[in-house]
Amino acid sequence: MNKQMTGTVESQAKHRLVLKTGVAVLAAAGLLSSASVWAQAAAEKTQPADAPTDAATVVVTGVKASLIKSLAIKRTSDQVVESIVAEDIGKLPDNNVVEALQRVTGIQVTDRAGGEVGTLSIRGLPDVQTTWNGRTIFTASGTQVALQDIPSTLVRQIDVYKTRDASQLETGIAGQVDVKSLRPFDFKGQKISLSARETYLEPANKANPQLSAMFSNRWQTGIGEVGALVNLSEVKTKYRNESVTPGAMVPFTSPNAAEVPAGYTPLQRIFDNNIWTPGTH
Repeated sequence: MNKQMTGTVESQAKHRLVLKTGVAVLAAAGLLSSASVWAQAAAEKTQPADAPTDAATVVVTGVKASLIKSLAIKRTSDQVVESIVAEDIGKLPDNNVVEALQRVTGIQVTDRAGGEVGTLSIRGLPDVQTTWNGRTIFTASGTQVALQDIPSTLVRQIDVYKTRDASQLETGIAGQVDVKSLRPFDFKGQKISLSARETYLEPANKANPQLSAMFSNRWQTGIGEVGALVNLSEVKTKYRNESVTPGAMVPFTSPNAAEVPAGYTPLQRIFDNNIWTPGTH
């Protein structure tokens, strides 16, 4: 009995020792694991962050921005005014100022001689005063400038005033068109803009190229800051106009002397009481 009890006690003691040893090994492994995790986390926290890099700023100006600016001008103005704002440098949506204005409410364009729009009227009245950056321009034909000669690449904004205001110059009976051009101080520094466009006219079956270039810069001098802006534009237009003019016909004799009837000379007008019919003299 004593031997058996002694053997049982020794085996239980060995079993407890093995369990304690296993628990100690597991605890040590857990401590090592947590220590390594903590050391890794600490290393990540203490690792110096990368130096911040300067990100490039991209400013996109499109149709939406130009429309928002046009609405803001109408909202803040005390007059009835319509405005067209260029989407970007040299990106007025038409070839010249008059073609851009024909899409404005209350403005009608007329006289398309030479394939270009020549004149405009506001609410049907033709007497329109044209100003350049708020200053009056006088021409041989009055106070209205040939707006078709102003390239769209030089224009920043066009304001059409349909009512008068005491702060403005004397406007025409119909209203006033103020053309605002690009200026060197509109840009922060040097600016170069190149544009090319081609328009196809179906009646003439010709393609018309349009090229423009703009250079602007600012300099600090002894007398202050000086700016300069140069704009070059070339437009070639090949057009074809077709028209029919009804009216009374005055006949002429033939330019060929052999076909001229007696008593007449070549290319002489025929005035008599007879009714002239085609094919006869």
